[in-house]
Amino acid sequence: MRSWVILGAVILVLLLGLGVFGFYQSIETPKEEQKEAVASFVLEDEDAGTFDDFHLFFGMETIYVATVTETDGEQYYWFYDDEYEQLGRAPLDDVTDEETVIDEARNELGEIDVRDIRIGYEEEEIVYELVYTGADGSLYYDYYTAEEGESFKRYRLPGNDEA
Repeated sequence: MRSWVILGAVILVLLLGLGVFGFYQSIETPKEEQKEAVASFVLEDEDAGTFDDFHLFFGMETIYVATVTETDGEQYYWFYDDEYEQLGRAPLDDVTDEETVIDEARNELGEIDVRDIRIGYEEEEIVYELVYTGADGSLYYDYYTAEEGESFKRYRLPGNDEA
């Protein structure tokens, strides 16, 4: 009887593991397909040397951000909308450093718990999206211009004690 309980527990754990793996794959597969689509558009461009990196930016619209080394050796961010139309390009050298944006936010707001920072494209502007938790427990989404590092806009989601 004891061996049946152990066998049942092992089977249950395996089924749960397969379920979690299947769920993870259902999330990651579309991202990989989007990455491959953007890579093919990038590499078709005569200015592109190599496709170096990719991430998604979820602002008002989904933006695909590719890091590309152009044929002249300079690295750029290339921005695409969800229909794979190029929105713009920005040399990495012309973009404010992530740490500078974080330091600017800390100087203005005090101690914050940074969750994420990403470069993206919002309202026809290349921006950094800084996601952090403030001292009040609220979740903030701050947008800074990527070239000057100036505050662009801010959204606040109240913390649990304010809801």
